Amino acid sequence: MLKWIDDYYIGETVRNVEDIRQKLEQGKLVPGIYLLTLSENPHNILEIIPAVTLFQKTAARICPEIIGVARGIDEAMELVRSVVQTVYDETGDVQVEEYIKNR
Repeated sequence: MLKWIDDYYIGETVRNVEDIRQKLEQGKLVPGIYLLTLSENPHNILEIIPAVTLFQKTAARICPEIIGVARGIDEAMELVRSVVQTVYDETGDVQVEEYIKNR
């Protein structure tokens, strides 16, 4: 089962996000969708993962907590920029994980 934060970020062109989430939870392919996750690498803030990689059960089991959904890589990169900018504007820092866990 995938881990999602409450009130996750959604890209502007994503439609039917609940349908997308349900398909991902069921292990179905959802082409064109990218997920933003908190990074498990201490040198990174966030990761962008193509949702199609979660079709592999092992990848789905080890997927970090999902904080956002975007359609296409460009929108995913913009969503990352937006999240980091929001955190910086509100806290003066880029501690995204701490911000997300405490909001």
